[in-house]
Amino acid sequence: MRCYKCNSVLSETNFCNSCGTDVTLYKKIVRMSNTYYNMGLAKARVRDLSGAADLLRRSVRIDKRNVNARNLLGLVYFEMGEVVAAISQWVIGQNYQPMDNDADYFLKKVQSDKVTFDGMNQNIKKFNIALSNA
Repeated sequence: MRCYKCNSVLSETNFCNSCGTDVTLYKKIVRMSNTYYNMGLAKARVRDLSGAADLLRRSVRIDKRNVNARNLLGLVYFEMGEVVAAISQWVIGQNYQPMDNDADYFLKKVQSDKVTFDGMNQNIKKFNIALSNA
C-alpha cells in the first residue's frame, strides 16, 4: 500500500514514514474497498452477476483508485450486456493505472473486431429484452 500524499510505501504504523501523514483512515478505506472487491469476485465466480456488480460498485465508490475492482466491474458489465458501462470502467481504470493494467487487453479485444462486437451487442440486447418479457 502506498501513501496517498507522497506515494511512498507504507509500513505497519499508522503514519507515513516519509511525510508523517496519518494514514489510519486511509488504510481502513482501502481495506473496506478490498473486502467488497473480494466479495464481488466470489459472486462473479458463481455467476451472480447482479450481486457482483452491486458489490463492485460499492468497492469503487469507497476507493475510486481500486483498479482491480474497476476491471472486474467492467467484465461483469460486459457479461451483462452493458458494453458502454464496461468500456467506461476500463478507461477510468487505465487513467488511474496506465502501466500493467489488464484493461488494455480488454479494450483492445473489444475494439479489434467491430463486426463481431456489434453483432454480439445486438444479440445480448435482444436476449435481455426477451428475458424481461418472459
